[in-house]
Amino acid sequence: MAHSILIMFHCNQHTGYAIGSLEEVFKRAAIEAGFDQHNILWSYRKVFSPEVNVFAINYVCPDDTKKLKKVLKEHKVSTILAFDLRHPSPIIRTARKMGTTRVVAYWGASMSSLYQGFKLILRRCQWILQAHAAPDFFIFESDAMRKTGTHGRGIPSRRTCVIPLGVDTNIFFPAVAERYAQKLFSIPINRKIIIYSGHMEERKGLRVLMDAMLELERRNRLEPVHLLICGNKEHQSKPYEDMLSNSEAKNHVTFAGYRTDVPQLMRSAYLGTIASTGWDSFTMSSVEMLSSGLPLIVSELQGLKETIENGVCGFYIAPGDYHALASLWLQYIDDIELRERHSKASRERAERLYSIDAQVTRIARTLTPKPVFPNEIFRDRELEEHQ
Repeated sequence: MAHSILIMFHCNQHTGYAIGSLEEVFKRAAIEAGFDQHNILWSYRKVFSPEVNVFAINYVCPDDTKKLKKVLKEHKVSTILAFDLRHPSPIIRTARKMGTTRVVAYWGASMSSLYQGFKLILRRCQWILQAHAAPDFFIFESDAMRKTGTHGRGIPSRRTCVIPLGVDTNIFFPAVAERYAQKLFSIPINRKIIIYSGHMEERKGLRVLMDAMLELERRNRLEPVHLLICGNKEHQSKPYEDMLSNSEAKNHVTFAGYRTDVPQLMRSAYLGTIASTGWDSFTMSSVEMLSSGLPLIVSELQGLKETIENGVCGFYIAPGDYHALASLWLQYIDDIELRERHSKASRERAERLYSIDAQVTRIARTLTPKPVFPNEIFRDRELEEHQ
């Protein structure tokens, strides 16, 4: 029986958003690393569509180690690739006992606060004392996220690499005069669409977007703008709709819900915005916007700001600064030449730095028994120079 790889997620099956994209990337990376497709196993906290190679394992729950043991034994799992796997972890101890030879942790969010001095020394001591319960290797999506591991948990830098998210440039691409969103949501064609796509958590800055729309109303500049919000489920949009309830701005905002047609919607947009106010990593939606040829305005936060080159394919704003955001929206609307120049630069940056094929290959290399550790293998020199 051939050896297998177990790809583990701490979330529920069918979570969607960026997890859906990563599932396909992880699958391709496993195949490129030499695993047969039939020997690629999956685990989630909860499973809604039971399949032969899909298991319900909550890897933060010690009680689920029995389930894990059974899977590892029956399928001869040699490698584990786990999303957001913390250190130390009981599943690593279990995996070692069951003969698993390689555990790779993929981190899509921050690990902990950054420490200095005595606290950092303690974290490094913890690493040494509990190394047997640590992953063999850590993948981070940005330099900021990597620093949370090396400076927040004392992880040796030689055990880490940065692999930015990749985008399929054949699916997300610019289009001339695309009117898909305008027709679908009955948005007047004279309005320029500003798009946000992603989670609706408070830290994602939806309130900042609403405040910027209200600011445009105060400036009497609402008419040329329409804000399209994608990603809300159930009643998640209500707090933000309430912010606009007594304003004209409510007629210039569309909450589109969770979408499967995001590429078409982005091709209909004029520019993109991610105005996060709390920690934000290197987001999938940001590289999708760049690949779609959208100038991108982002908060100057951690990994998020690594997405763009400020002043070349977009602009930074201070977190929460809706006045600056409103002004930048108008700047792009009033200066078509600027918008076109940044649009071209966005697409070029996505093609040059954020190829999904490169992402797959880099992850595949971390899954091999004896990967080469120097960080430059996993990261383009050009990417280093442009961050």
